Amino acid sequence: MNESETRGTLQPGEILNNTYVIDMLVGLGGTGEVYRAHNKVTGRLLAVKILRREFAADENFINLMRREASVLHEVVDDAVVRYYDLLESDTHGGFVFLVMEFIEGPSLAQIIKEKGPMAPADLMKIAGRVAKGLKAAHDKKAFHRDLSPDNVILRDSSPDKAVLIDFGIARDVNENAQTVVGDGFAGKYQYASPEQMDGKVDARSDLYSLGITLLTGFRGKPMGVGASLMEIVQTKMKAVDTSDIPEPLGGLIARLVAPRPEDRFQSALAVIQALRSGAPAPDSEATVIAPRVTTTPGAYQSQTGRGAVSLPAEPTSTGRKGGGLKWLFVLLLLGAIGGGGWYFGLGPGKEMVFGPQFPIEENWQFEARFAGGNLQVQGFVQGPEAAAELRSALGLATDAGDLQNASGAPISDWETRLAALVAAARPLPEWSLAVDGLNARIEGTAQDDAQSDAVSAGLRAAATSAGMTVSIALRSESQPLALADVEAAIKRYETCGPLRPSGGDGVALQATDRLAVSGIIAREGDIDVLRTALDDVLDGRAVDFNLAVLNEPVCLVDNLLPSRSSIVVNLDFLYGDREGEARDGVYYLGENPVIDVTLPASAVGYLTAFYVDQEGQVFHLLPHMARPENNLVRLGEIDGALRRVRLTWPVAEASTSQLGFNVVEPVGTNMVVAIVSDTPLFDRLRPRAESVSAFMDAFREKAAFLQLGTTMVTRRYLVTDK
Repeated sequence: MNESETRGTLQPGEILNNTYVIDMLVGLGGTGEVYRAHNKVTGRLLAVKILRREFAADENFINLMRREASVLHEVVDDAVVRYYDLLESDTHGGFVFLVMEFIEGPSLAQIIKEKGPMAPADLMKIAGRVAKGLKAAHDKKAFHRDLSPDNVILRDSSPDKAVLIDFGIARDVNENAQTVVGDGFAGKYQYASPEQMDGKVDARSDLYSLGITLLTGFRGKPMGVGASLMEIVQTKMKAVDTSDIPEPLGGLIARLVAPRPEDRFQSALAVIQALRSGAPAPDSEATVIAPRVTTTPGAYQSQTGRGAVSLPAEPTSTGRKGGGLKWLFVLLLLGAIGGGGWYFGLGPGKEMVFGPQFPIEENWQFEARFAGGNLQVQGFVQGPEAAAELRSALGLATDAGDLQNASGAPISDWETRLAALVAAARPLPEWSLAVDGLNARIEGTAQDDAQSDAVSAGLRAAATSAGMTVSIALRSESQPLALADVEAAIKRYETCGPLRPSGGDGVALQATDRLAVSGIIAREGDIDVLRTALDDVLDGRAVDFNLAVLNEPVCLVDNLLPSRSSIVVNLDFLYGDREGEARDGVYYLGENPVIDVTLPASAVGYLTAFYVDQEGQVFHLLPHMARPENNLVRLGEIDGALRRVRLTWPVAEASTSQLGFNVVEPVGTNMVVAIVSDTPLFDRLRPRAESVSAFMDAFREKAAFLQLGTTMVTRRYLVTDK
């Protein structure tokens, strides 16, 4: 990147939403910028992705991102990047940003670029990890849509720790791949499945992309797909030649990249089972990795991909008359008896002769969502003509929505009935409709009770006419909710400092506004308690929790300290075995934290410092039995205008008076506290180490002392991790 490309919108040290501190820019792409950041409370490393303004201003795009982030927040698997939150910032003119787990390690694309083709054994490990991650996502109905080597990170450079990143619609563009965002497909042409080119995506589409990703890893370069859209489509409808790939990797890839979705593994679970067993399974959900079929020149490959019939070359003009017609008849006959989906427009009776025109779907579903004046639809229809009629009835563009062709509709006029349900719901300002077979459910917001009653009656009439059942959950638009009332409602559930509600206009929440609750809590379970407490208050409004989880021992001490740390007294986190600072406050197993206090050289008074760990122990760093002196004028070294006082030393220099330690398990969030006061904090020396409960008995008596204007208090969280 040139200099202008490396600056980005945000600069190191900037703080988003009073929580996320920007460390550095790590990537620029077609839809935004990605930064490494850390939570200033916990010190945890995070990835922050801010969206370009043109996308952030597109309400449809943001609604889709919000839905994706909400779903992916529930996907918890070590093979999938964690999605924490989708937030807005009012800095730099306002922007939307995603907060995600930060994965330390190179992408699969980087490995391929730097080292070339990968070993089949490593690719099999990556296949298992990615399939595991896809299963976790697919179980939540979340599809990746853009699986490629760029979006597989090898944590610690290990194939055993591959992690899927960058789900959803927001796509970055790299120099060798083209990505489309909008009404087309979201994905890179090289890795997109054939059906994805037509806007259709399901679990099998992600499996196709996994296969091409593995193929790229084995060959060390992407498969050529052509330069024009026509060439790309034609290439993807052909079986991929995998004859150069050794087993079992070759068989796995061949099955993953079958042009027809029904010829691939039908789920990520099936891939996992095949990798584990390596033996034929009794059904299609646990499929053995099948041998490959090589098509010879001039052969007709059946649509099922199960074999080929070799045909002789067509006779020349000097050959027998009628030869061309003969072979045309053979081709038509093969198409008819091969079950390969050759249909000849014979009218309504064709399915009786040749079978269903489209794959039979046993679970017919349809979804429609209306918000912000925009209607979005997806689901099954009875073919292109039926899809066109439905779009026309709904007033949609000719290519809008994700409508998939299928056979076996629960009622013959399925699309007409769907249009009637949508028409009945249309008066509502915001609603969602889900149809599963002959059962429908609608949720939404009405302007008032009268509109709710009228729409409900219309929906019941439309459902009855279609022989369907309908479940209706409508709420009338509620009155604005004052944030002060929310704050009062959650105050008694504060377990580790104040909880701050925000949203709406900063004063009140309207009916469709989302509430955000920020702050620190002592336990994960506190979120469930807060959610229950807010159910009655929010009147159906959604809530996002932006909460850092500490632990009860640290919270006990933290609650007694002033709300803000002193800007005069600072704690520096260094390393015992190397230069540099642990700016994010995180140390890993085996590392040696070195802690210094810095303050103006002119400062006078008494310095007290202690360390609170997540296990409930307090360690007194200064003063202690072997180092009782804590008068500032007799401590540390003067460096220009600053005085530096060491609290913990490199282990190699440690002694009875110079404390030093290495990080060991258990790991978690700890806290270092430094207090400068006019008189000693305690009347006598505390033990070298004591329990938090014993310490708090004495520390609570100092609550008023800590709030004095002449007392300076600084705390910093020290996070240990594996």
